[in-house]
Amino acid sequence: MAEAELTISSKTYSAWSLRGWLLCKLAGLDVEERPVSFDDPANRAELLLLSPSVLVPRLTHQGVGVWDTLAIAEYLNEVCPEAGMYPADRNARAHCRAISGEIHSGFSNLRSALPMNLKAHHENFRIFTGAKPDIERIETIWSECLRDYGGPPPMIEWTKAALAEPEELEELDIEF
Repeated sequence: MAEAELTISSKTYSAWSLRGWLLCKLAGLDVEERPVSFDDPANRAELLLLSPSVLVPRLTHQGVGVWDTLAIAEYLNEVCPEAGMYPADRNARAHCRAISGEIHSGFSNLRSALPMNLKAHHENFRIFTGAKPDIERIETIWSECLRDYGGPPPMIEWTKAALAEPEELEELDIEF
């Protein structure tokens, strides 16, 4: 039996669920995934009971419920100190927290123009002008962090699971 439960939505479309899942993986926490669909009003009501913000991911561990990816990261840092969720070096830790905050709250043009869809591949896809600076900033963050700290995270496992999901959200599968 798993140590914890992680309530998530679609692996294909939910960048927020991905973040919570990656945090649990990096912490080495054995979680049972509990996928819910937002399309079902009963699920939405249940999510409201689990998480006042009706957002996923939501980690339930040792009687504690934590939602919001930054809160999950801080919680896992406390309960799994051996995992090294944050760098030991103060400067690197500050850099990590600054980047986490930037990614957590920024990139609104990218989020609205290009929502996550791991199944979509469009030849010659035209990127909206407003999203380009966000993409460039993310590429810079990834390049610098991979160069300075190593990586990458276990994205292959998540992507395989996303591609196996049967559900599709029609409004997110359109070509622009």
